[in-house]
Order: sequence, then C-alpha cells, then structure tokens
Amino acid sequence: AREETADTKWFVVVTRAGEKTIGILVSALVRQQEVVIKSLGETFASVRGLAGGAILGDGRIGLILDAHGIVELERVGTRAAA
Repeated sequence: AREETADTKWFVVVTRAGEKTIGILVSALVRQQEVVIKSLGETFASVRGLAGGAILGDGRIGLILDAHGIVELERVGTRAAA
C-alpha cells in the first residue's frame, strides 16, 4: 500500500468525451503505448466507464477506460443527487 502525505504528487489526465473535456486524477503515469482493445465479454458488458482490456507488452492485462462512459456516470450521479 502506498502512504499518502501532504506532499504526495497526483497527475491529471485530460481527455475529451464528445463535447466535454474531463480530467481524471491518477497517482502515477507509467507510460503511453498503442494497444488493441479487446472486449471483456458479456460479464463486463454493462460496466459503465470501461471500454475493454488489452494485453500489455509485458503480458499483463490493462483495463481501458471509456471517457464518454465516465462522463455519463457523472451526469447520472449529479441527477440522482439533485
């Protein structure tokens, strides 16, 4: 586990989802690479904010976030709170 202190550094990944620009707060940036997105099958088909998965160069599986789905989650949450 990583201990967070007042001087912990965070990064914001900025991306566009349709007409909206969003920032996603992350604790680390590992690297950028091109990958082929694979479907996660029926089990994860209904998970909003998740586009699929990819096999990374070192053999690990990476989950691919869906920026548009994340924006929709925020909109639904905002409406539910109102």
